[in-house]
Amino acid sequence: MFILFKGDVMADIDTGRHKDWEETQLQWDDTDFLAKSASALMKKKWRRLNKKVAEIISAEVVGSTEYPDMLDIGAGRGDFYGVIQDMVRDYTGIEPSSQMLKEDVKKENYTLKRGTGEELADMEQYGVCLIKEVLDHTYDPEKVIKNSYNALKEGGILIVTLTNKNAFYKLIFKKYSKELEKAHKDHLYNFSPGEVGVLFEKAGFKKEKFYSINYIKLPVFLENIIGSLPEKFVFWMLDISDAVMSVLLPGKGGGFIAVARKSGGAAAL
Repeated sequence: MFILFKGDVMADIDTGRHKDWEETQLQWDDTDFLAKSASALMKKKWRRLNKKVAEIISAEVVGSTEYPDMLDIGAGRGDFYGVIQDMVRDYTGIEPSSQMLKEDVKKENYTLKRGTGEELADMEQYGVCLIKEVLDHTYDPEKVIKNSYNALKEGGILIVTLTNKNAFYKLIFKKYSKELEKAHKDHLYNFSPGEVGVLFEKAGFKKEKFYSINYIKLPVFLENIIGSLPEKFVFWMLDISDAVMSVLLPGKGGGFIAVARKSGGAAAL
């Protein structure tokens, strides 16, 4: 039985965990969150994250002789396709929530369907697999990573982005962070970069890069003020703060991007 940390408490994957997942994910809809809860800076951080992931994929394309097929696990409405459609040959997104799949979008070289990373059965089909802000919402993260390994062709890359449970501000405001974790019932797990690295190794991946990002965390009213500034300036400010703080506090940003490559070894069943 796979074991991971939720906060500081060991938690087995069991029927209770799966029930929590069903209650929070099968009808998940981010409309209210984006409209009412997300600060203006948070929305720009999200767009910047898309940009950074796209840059990683672009570098992969430049170093290849062909455009890759891409798998997006927990794809939501498939919006990321619009960011990378010129970089991939085919895009396949899987999403468990029926609320996120209401629109029947028809695009060339684009598939969005209902599914989960835990039930993924594709074998050696993709050059790129993305799990963006999703792994902490799954009921069996280890299985999702193993299935991602199986789904990738030899030499393919996996990109995982997550909030960081070891962010410096969470370590400073421990009580508030614990209360926040409890309130976010849809986050079934909380990860550090090191824990994701362990999952990579167990599945057979070779770890390539870890980027620590989003060191700026402020009260909501300040984030709304900063987020209202021009996007290029906000991105520049975030890039500068990440560059400086990742040297001073490595691995302690509010989020991280982890990149791994499939290179030999047998995937776990």
